Amino acid sequence: MIPILTKESLRQAQKKNDLDNTLPLVQQAGHQLTLFIKKKCTQYSTILVLLGPGNKGLDALCAVDLLSTQGYIIWILTTENVANFRQLSQRYKHNGNIKLIQKWEFHQFDLILDGLFGIGLNRGLTEPYSNWLRLSNQISTVKIAIDIPSGLMCDTGIAYSDTFQADHTYSLIAGKIGLYTADGPDYCGEIVEDDLNIAVLPDGFTLSKPITHFSWRTQQKNTHKGMFGNIGIIGGAKGMIGASFLTAEACLHSGAGRVWLSALDDSAENMAPLFNPQIMTKSLFELIDSKLDCLIIGPGTNASDFDERIIHSVINVPYPILLDAGFLPLLKDSQLIEQLSHRCQPTIITPHPGEAGQILNRKVISRVEDAKYLSQLLKAWVVLKGQGTVISSPEQRWWINTTGNSALSIPGSGDILCGVIGSLISRCTHLEFALLNAVNIHGQAAMDYQNQYCGTIGMSYRELLFYIRSNLNKL
Repeated sequence: MIPILTKESLRQAQKKNDLDNTLPLVQQAGHQLTLFIKKKCTQYSTILVLLGPGNKGLDALCAVDLLSTQGYIIWILTTENVANFRQLSQRYKHNGNIKLIQKWEFHQFDLILDGLFGIGLNRGLTEPYSNWLRLSNQISTVKIAIDIPSGLMCDTGIAYSDTFQADHTYSLIAGKIGLYTADGPDYCGEIVEDDLNIAVLPDGFTLSKPITHFSWRTQQKNTHKGMFGNIGIIGGAKGMIGASFLTAEACLHSGAGRVWLSALDDSAENMAPLFNPQIMTKSLFELIDSKLDCLIIGPGTNASDFDERIIHSVINVPYPILLDAGFLPLLKDSQLIEQLSHRCQPTIITPHPGEAGQILNRKVISRVEDAKYLSQLLKAWVVLKGQGTVISSPEQRWWINTTGNSALSIPGSGDILCGVIGSLISRCTHLEFALLNAVNIHGQAAMDYQNQYCGTIGMSYRELLFYIRSNLNKL
């Protein structure tokens, strides 16, 4: 796991380091950045540096000073508004390896270093900077961003128009939210984290691989199916029965011992054995009254499919519940929020950004902050799906999952995730590990598919389930 800091925490860490250490942080960063650049281009290469204000620009200048003494040719593109141009001119006028320019000049560059705007950016890019970035993105050469690509918001991952398209992002001190979620992965390329030997108290973490230091509830050989988790599913309204079947199938592929489905479309009772004879059926209230390890409510439904009696019954069950899809818009109701916040057993919700926006009554902007808010509001675990899925606990701990790709953009992907989560909740001794591993392995399955087929097009639900099961068996 990589520690992540918010913009404010990063600033505090920088200030504390400058007070505690004699070697300025910018010099440490410049030295490490130089070593990284030298790995990406050979001596005597020509490097274009986009120079901006603040610490990011200072980091770039430190690297320029070191590289210019080692045979590299450096072009610095900046403006008088960004830096003291006259002072820079005096500083480099006798250095034949450095050329200072204020307008874009077409040249054959071996590498472009983005030293423009860092974590402090809070508005769209203006000219001439947006033009510089646009032209840089059009050049086919190695591009390195210092800390975070210019144009990418540190705490949200939202990318402004003409954001720097990096091949490599050299992230300093700690990870940033924006590198790993929303638009970030489309602009960062390879992310290299360098903590500069600074100890920090993380705000959150990345989740790049499964957690292996956990225990299954059942590990002995003398077992039966009742020892591997009992899961109930309420879903499958008319026209959407398949979603509930996929959730049930995912439960079974993830190792659940027994799975019961109560479909809101009565015809599903006859169809379930045809889809998978291992799926059992029960009436809705019979299922609610059963002794379960987890109840999943919502796959393949709309909010209108749930009446007051159903809502009240599922909220008050004495075991963990997972709320998804059609049930999520109901969480706008203040009375329901109050009921959820007083549950004695865990609640998990798995919204995509649109569903989260319905609960919030606004668009999701900051994925981490919005997930944390929902966790606090509902006293629930939140799995906010999307690029860089955010997992947030009721205690405000959070993680950003880094596995997954566009292969998951298929019908039923979220329904399958529900099943995997439900199964692992019923089988793991710790809910936290169950959630983190379910999300991570679901994403890893898509990456395994990409590796197998050299692309992300056309993954079927059967293939997704196959790779999920394969990865679970490796734990």
